[in-house]
Amino acid sequence: MELFVEEDYCNILTAVKVPDNIDGGKLVKHLRDKYGVTFTGGQESLKGKIFRIGHLGYVNDFDIIVAVAALERALVDFGVDIEIGKGLTEAQKILMMKCKF
Repeated sequence: MELFVEEDYCNILTAVKVPDNIDGGKLVKHLRDKYGVTFTGGQESLKGKIFRIGHLGYVNDFDIIVAVAALERALVDFGVDIEIGKGLTEAQKILMMKCKF
């Protein structure tokens, strides 16, 4: 998947482009209804084309892990051919690097 904006880092949300064959609004609703994870869709001209993951306020590592796992499962539900667990593995590696003991 591709980030919507690559140049600037935003510490309050991450916007991600939805694969062309998927309606982003339906994906967001599916994530909420089936997996209990809330993402937000795009607005105006971006409606159905992106989803947004908020990370403002208290968000811990396991919130991120759950969100990535739910996204992987939802993408499979929508017929996207992905290697399940790959995104989760990468998220785990990144999260573990930031907090070495």
